[in-house]
Amino acid sequence: MRVFPCMIVLAILCTACAGCSAFKKNTNGTQPAPAGGGAAPAKFPGGTDPLLPAPPPPAFPATGAGKAPTTILAGSVTDAYHNPMAGAYIRWVRVGAEDTGAPIDVEADGHGHFIISGVQPGARYKLIARTKQGNQMLAGESLISAPDVHVVIAIRADLVNSGTPPLPSGPAYQAPAAPAAPAATKTVAPMGEPNLPATIRVPAPSVDTPIGNPANTSGNPSYVPGIAETPKDRFPMLKIPTKPAPPIVPNDLPRPPTPDARLDTGPTRVPSCVLVGPHLENLALKDSKGQTWEYKKQGLGKLILLDFWGTHCPPCRETMPILNRLQTQYGSRGFEVIGIALEPGQNERKEADAVNKLCTSMQVNYRQLMGRSPSLDVGKQFKVEGLPTLLLLNEQGYIIYQHLGRPDAADVAELERIIQNRLNNRAF
Repeated sequence: MRVFPCMIVLAILCTACAGCSAFKKNTNGTQPAPAGGGAAPAKFPGGTDPLLPAPPPPAFPATGAGKAPTTILAGSVTDAYHNPMAGAYIRWVRVGAEDTGAPIDVEADGHGHFIISGVQPGARYKLIARTKQGNQMLAGESLISAPDVHVVIAIRADLVNSGTPPLPSGPAYQAPAAPAAPAATKTVAPMGEPNLPATIRVPAPSVDTPIGNPANTSGNPSYVPGIAETPKDRFPMLKIPTKPAPPIVPNDLPRPPTPDARLDTGPTRVPSCVLVGPHLENLALKDSKGQTWEYKKQGLGKLILLDFWGTHCPPCRETMPILNRLQTQYGSRGFEVIGIALEPGQNERKEADAVNKLCTSMQVNYRQLMGRSPSLDVGKQFKVEGLPTLLLLNEQGYIIYQHLGRPDAADVAELERIIQNRLNNRAF
């Protein structure tokens, strides 16, 4: 009799265990253990794992209670050749917004960089940059959306119009003074310059070596200059240093005498050219309008850029707008472009008319000399081997730069840097 009750109790226990296993009932509210064994993942109140990072903050935090978020605009001001323009002023105007007061101008730093703060994210703004170079106004505009930190505004003289704002009346930007280079004694060959000692004291480093005239490499004694087929690397000995610094000549050194109109040295033969090595003693030619131009009387003491070209030369015509700009930009500071047309030299009047017609159509703003006649070929005097050829003469008439062929953007930037250095460091 005691065996039967024990069997009943045993049957009840087996039924209870089988029920839990068959229905897989989850009675504690946790996730079931993984099939491979191990502890089940924990579940936290609210469903948030405290080990996970908090959500990121808003992109534009509010500037204060009840205030709209703000951001910045940043960029730089350059010229047409991507050179930084220090001290330019940038006016910013919100597009489509009502005028709320006086206009705001921001000044660029010594590297042309600027930052505008307090603008509204997503809003459209017009930036107007402008500055003065000498007496010439330069300007440029850019239409952008905030935020933007890659704004580049190129300014040029031809972008100035009646809507360009004037410059602020405050003091102009003063670039910080560069640390003075330690003085060093360098031995400089005088290279024919009169009254210069063999050793002068200049800031190191500085090099200004006149370039000699290359020999005729064509092998043809009857060679006639033509259009340059390979405008680069034709004159490896004529390359100037990558970053030449203009010499600073002490004021107490004797200087070449300035031409005096009261001194009559006698008539100069026209046409004529006196070139001694890299030094132009004198050059006297008729221009395309029949007037005489003489270097000693009208060019000595200036930085002169000679452009040897011809009406038959397409690269020459492509170079003329560059020279137009240089003449406009630096003509008032002691710089002058002189064109020397190398025509056949058989019919002076007809060839001069052709030069005048082409220069008028291209609005050339510098003087044109006729460089070839039955009695003189100036191109051969200067050993010009192709067109166009550019020669830069310093204030004493020494050739300090030469370029063969149409200059590209890098060539123009290098030439302009030399011109700026010479004009900025003129000793007289």
